[in-house]
Amino acid sequence: MAVSYKPLWVELAKRDLKKNEFQSMAGLTSNIIANMGKNEYISMKNLEKICKALNCTPNEVFEFIQEVEN
Repeated sequence: MAVSYKPLWVELAKRDLKKNEFQSMAGLTSNIIANMGKNEYISMKNLEKICKALNCTPNEVFEFIQEVEN
């Protein structure tokens, strides 16, 4: 299974927040934002920062997606 941060990007769009505004608001580094842009895993500590900044749950930040097997 892979991780996707699509729910987070949708939530930011709903709130009319730019990624750099969100980054500052959550206290994240640009590397964390870049990693999420590539759907790479982040630490629970960073997930907690995101949830606190947006007052949301992890379900509103990421989702698991099935990887297609050949």
